[in-house]
Amino acid sequence: MVRNVLLVLFSGLSLHIHAQRHNVLFIAVDDLKPWLGCYDHPVVKTPNIDRLAEMGTVFRRNYCQVALCGPTRMSIMTGLRPDTTQVYNMGGELWHIDTARKRAPQLWTIPEYFKANGYITMGFGKVMDSRNTDKGQDSRSWSGPKGVRWEWDTSLYPVKPAGGGYQDPATRRILGKAMADMKRLGIDTKPDRTAFLSTVEGARPVCEAMDLPDEAYAEGNVMAAPAIEAIKQFGENRKPFFLAVGFYKPHLPFVAPKKYWDLYSPEDFRLAFPDYPEGGSKYAETPYNEGRGFHPVPGKGPIPEELQRHMMHGYAACVSYVDAQVGKLLQALEESRLIDDTVICLWGDHGFHLGDKQVWGKHTNFEEATRAPLIIASPSIRGNRVEDEALTELVDVFPTLCELVGLEPPAGLDGESLVDLMQGRRPEENNAAVSQYLRKIDDEGLVMGWSVRTRRFRYVEWRRTTVENLHYTHSGEVIGRELYDYQSDPQETRNLATSLKHVDMCADMIREFDQVLPNLPDRKSCVIR
Repeated sequence: MVRNVLLVLFSGLSLHIHAQRHNVLFIAVDDLKPWLGCYDHPVVKTPNIDRLAEMGTVFRRNYCQVALCGPTRMSIMTGLRPDTTQVYNMGGELWHIDTARKRAPQLWTIPEYFKANGYITMGFGKVMDSRNTDKGQDSRSWSGPKGVRWEWDTSLYPVKPAGGGYQDPATRRILGKAMADMKRLGIDTKPDRTAFLSTVEGARPVCEAMDLPDEAYAEGNVMAAPAIEAIKQFGENRKPFFLAVGFYKPHLPFVAPKKYWDLYSPEDFRLAFPDYPEGGSKYAETPYNEGRGFHPVPGKGPIPEELQRHMMHGYAACVSYVDAQVGKLLQALEESRLIDDTVICLWGDHGFHLGDKQVWGKHTNFEEATRAPLIIASPSIRGNRVEDEALTELVDVFPTLCELVGLEPPAGLDGESLVDLMQGRRPEENNAAVSQYLRKIDDEGLVMGWSVRTRRFRYVEWRRTTVENLHYTHSGEVIGRELYDYQSDPQETRNLATSLKHVDMCADMIREFDQVLPNLPDRKSCVIR
């Protein structure tokens, strides 16, 4: 199937491209926090990603722009910040890429730009978020007729997983009946379906550990296997390519073959600090707690420690499962003699709370949600670990890849190339990373929280926001502030913005905030909640 698609692409492509231009393997991993050996995690086993890290550069303090799948992927794929595209969420015209193109005419996606410069662009799995694009994940960006492909191969494993990725026959039966009931009752929106399924015992297990091959689940079947076949074909045809492979795990539910669960025991995992920050802003709390929508996690109240460790165990198993697929991709590059001609970029789209602040999900501006791994290996640059003093952002990936393959980046990008850091140069002293999150508060409307992370501090400012005619307007009315000092409080247990003892420290970070975000309206009032 993949072979036939590639033959069509190769036969119809006329290339005018520099002989030394590198290929790109672009690996996205959903909900991946830095639970990796190369990020010094003491438990999680990721030998293949660690090998990639040895080949390239590990950005140890890398941050996403929004801790939510659609907008963070829009940002990395376009090199534009959320305030440029105004893509803050997913679903509908308001946050669609075609609307973003009207707001930001300079918008290119990475594959679209590489395609325009002579590359074959191909993708498998979850690369962009189809809730912000068409079903092909912005089909115009890709060389194939269907855009990014997500197709089950029954020759690799005959049974396609049920929704959520489940292969357990008992779960499939329960879920199948529940789906039929929802159809009969006319329950068709995602929130309503999620609410209904949460009432059906056994329909949405938070974890699954079946003794099955890798190809029984999407990461091995839909993503890794066709990508490996594509790499083989690229090796035979020697055409420059941009190949994106988007792995869905470790996204909930934590479903992975049993052999990856067997790498750990629940006792390996230390429970997170569960408390919300003292003096924290009410706007910082997320009402959307993903993990609580799965069985047997209680919808409210404490989660038993045994279950928490089981969920952490499941997350780690999923990370190791994905790591094994990354190893297969690296092996395919080596066997096809492409490893020395290919830039490899692996990234997590955002972090993930595993019980800290009582959150099992993302959707915040805190460290655990916004810090995401980024590893880039280039044949022309030796391995180098960028240490903690250098803060980087996912928005920087687009210009970095352009420089690494010898392309002039498109005009108007918000990100900056990281090649200097990859070559060992020191970052600027005023280095900072910006994340943000839009919330809808029932009795107040929309509020936006902008977070500025420096080497020591995080300052967050919440302001009122309105939307009209597909355009957002941010006000100067500050309604919430947060300040965290990671030197003395790495777990964010105290919001110092409410402390009179830290007025000067807060004033310094406000000046930093204004320097990093100069286009926000001037402050008109400040009623802190």
